[in-house]
Amino acid sequence: MTRSCLSCVAALFALWCGEGAQALSTDRDQPVRIESDRAEADWRTRVSVYHGDVVITQGTLRITGDTIRIYLDEDDEFVKLVSVGEPATMRQLPDDSAQYRTAKANRLEYYADRDLIVLLGGAEYGQGSGRISAGRIEYDSRNGRLKANARSSVPGQEQQEGSRVRITIEPKDERRAP
Repeated sequence: MTRSCLSCVAALFALWCGEGAQALSTDRDQPVRIESDRAEADWRTRVSVYHGDVVITQGTLRITGDTIRIYLDEDDEFVKLVSVGEPATMRQLPDDSAQYRTAKANRLEYYADRDLIVLLGGAEYGQGSGRISAGRIEYDSRNGRLKANARSSVPGQEQQEGSRVRITIEPKDERRAP
């Protein structure tokens, strides 16, 4: 399990590394910790499932959910992580900031091959006081692209009346001490 968890977390670092901002460099040297009420692994399907108030941490990286599934390929390399919760969350502190990057949604999916995170249902992504919220948010860290849609496309979850994509951009503090 340790190798697959390390592969998972290492791949998740790529998610947060955008132009000009990198994950806290010391995080990679920290141990991976997984806490849950129950854990199961199926080596045939290469899927491990963690149930009950799941918390995965490595340094400043923290992923939570009611249930987290980790998928591996035939070479035991990390392919995908799915965290489901109310909400499922992810946060990490970049080297160049004192403010965490955060993501939350009812369902959080990370695809390693595309460096893509998909947030579904009550989705929110941001850093500091800057936020974007929508039913669905896709963040492609490899290409530096973000897409948001008022509809979540989660089966069985209807669009809430009046839901829209909402973006908050705080003004820069131009006041400087002399």
